[in-house]
Amino acid sequence: MNSYKKIAYISLFSMLFFVVACVTINIYFPAEKVGTVAKDIVDEVRGQKNSPKDADEDKTSFLENVIFYASSSVAFADDETSVSNPTIRALKEKLKQRFPRMKPYYQIGLLKEQDDGYVSLVSTKGLNLKQKRDLKNMVKAENRDRHDLYLAVAKALNINPSEVNRVAEIFAGQWKKSVR
Repeated sequence: MNSYKKIAYISLFSMLFFVVACVTINIYFPAEKVGTVAKDIVDEVRGQKNSPKDADEDKTSFLENVIFYASSSVAFADDETSVSNPTIRALKEKLKQRFPRMKPYYQIGLLKEQDDGYVSLVSTKGLNLKQKRDLKNMVKAENRDRHDLYLAVAKALNINPSEVNRVAEIFAGQWKKSVR
């Protein structure tokens, strides 16, 4: 009878192990959607509205557009990746107004875009005290506004606030491209 209990316990433990092992939690992070939003926002802030999309649309005929929209059964509302609310618009405007003052510092190598989505001050060499102070304050304000922007974008896309660093990293790639 002891051996039957042992087999029963091992069987029960094995079944319990497999049941627990099969339970998974799938957390979805919409990296592609964040990437699209990041590109749109960075292009707007940095004044780099690329319009190859507009040029392609001009080349399509009316008949091609009718066929495309008639044959498409996709709900276009679900594909909307632009996010906008008063907070995001205000932050974009602040960033847009600050960029022309920061651009010369990027060009001479005193500012650098980091992989974490924020700006870093590389050097203050050659600047007087007022310029150093102003540049440091600009960097602080820029990073604060970027952090707030990342939070607002995460909230708008229903991303857990604990994932804001991932949002910032996706934005980092776009910020880097726009400075080159």
